[in-house]
Amino acid sequence: MKATSLPVALISLLLMAQPAAAQFGNIVDRVNNAATNRANQKIDQGINKGLDKVEDGVKNGSKKPANTSKTAPTTNPDDQPANGQPSADASGSAGPAKATPPSMRSYANYDFVAGNKIIFEDDFHTDQDGEFAEHWDLKAGQAVLNKFGDGLVMKMTDGNYAKVAPLMKTKEYLPKEFTLEYDYYQTPGAYGLQFWFDDATHSGEVITCRADRGGASVAFQVNGEGRSLDGTMPEELQSENFDNRWHHVAFILKGRSIKLYIDQFRVLNVPQNTAVPATVTFGGLANQNDPLIFKNVRIAEGGGANMIGTKFTEGKYVSHGINFDVNKAIIKPESMGELSAIQRFLTENSGSKFEIGGHTDADGLDANNLTLSQKRADAVKAQLVSMGVDASRLTAKGYGKTKPMADNATFEGKAQNRRVEFNKL
Repeated sequence: MKATSLPVALISLLLMAQPAAAQFGNIVDRVNNAATNRANQKIDQGINKGLDKVEDGVKNGSKKPANTSKTAPTTNPDDQPANGQPSADASGSAGPAKATPPSMRSYANYDFVAGNKIIFEDDFHTDQDGEFAEHWDLKAGQAVLNKFGDGLVMKMTDGNYAKVAPLMKTKEYLPKEFTLEYDYYQTPGAYGLQFWFDDATHSGEVITCRADRGGASVAFQVNGEGRSLDGTMPEELQSENFDNRWHHVAFILKGRSIKLYIDQFRVLNVPQNTAVPATVTFGGLANQNDPLIFKNVRIAEGGGANMIGTKFTEGKYVSHGINFDVNKAIIKPESMGELSAIQRFLTENSGSKFEIGGHTDADGLDANNLTLSQKRADAVKAQLVSMGVDASRLTAKGYGKTKPMADNATFEGKAQNRRVEFNKL
């Protein structure tokens, strides 16, 4: 997997960059026109009002938000012990410590939108506990899949540095614009999981990102330019707020811009990137007592909200960025970036009606897939209605595996088939 050409200039970015006030940027872009401002305020009020209803329903034990006919999506914590300490399953693996899960409302201003052409996606649900992941390569150290909470995770246990990478069919698989997402669990003694990108020469990292222990400080450096940006993480991601819990990491390279998110916060903004990534590797300092733990890796081409309005106008939008808990119809809060962009388009184009179609891959029983896809379509409709979209403009239908867009016999095809579609009626 080696190539020979001039290396790209090294960029070293330590994950968890300075959170500027802009990280809490609005869901919709603000313009100076007063009339547009008033319209946008109405949209925001609708979103916040709907999210309040959803979360009030969750707190009160209700499964429905007001004025919706379907189950409202909520977050779902892993099975966790009441004492807040890691638990152990039958294999002796530690489970996640108790922590308040992120809410849909906490992601209300999240503006990350994932790419829609899946390059690689793996949640390890087809792998075996105690074995190495089928779709990954072990490049250094040791790593194993273990049961952790409600599913399998990649656990890197030995190495300075331990390294794992997705198994791909081509040597240089990252497009010019792409998104990378994964979930990471920080144990208090771990130095932090890092991921880095090589260029086509594979002669060294061109971009490196690392989660510091405790999440306290962050830095961004461009080697050779004498430019260094240092900062402090938001309080919500420091010390005990960072340790012993899951975090969602989202990275986007679009044009010359790099943005990085931890949970609902944008923690890095690099407007002028010059590196050209070709592959990605995960790793770091790992040991048995403080392993590096991650899951739900997804790499996709594209990214950003700009294409959503165009696709809706054309009459069909295929979403791979609205994600759910495994085998459940519970929308993950990091889906809010895409849902907010969809909500904005629907609000600004009030005369259109759409069918929300839920689609699965071919794994599992046909009847179960059909039921799950219907519940997921219902959950998306309920979420959009809670954000102010008129329910009469949306219908929901589950198709299960019956309308694949790719070959269900391949790992890559199954990832493409797990989707939500919006079709104009």
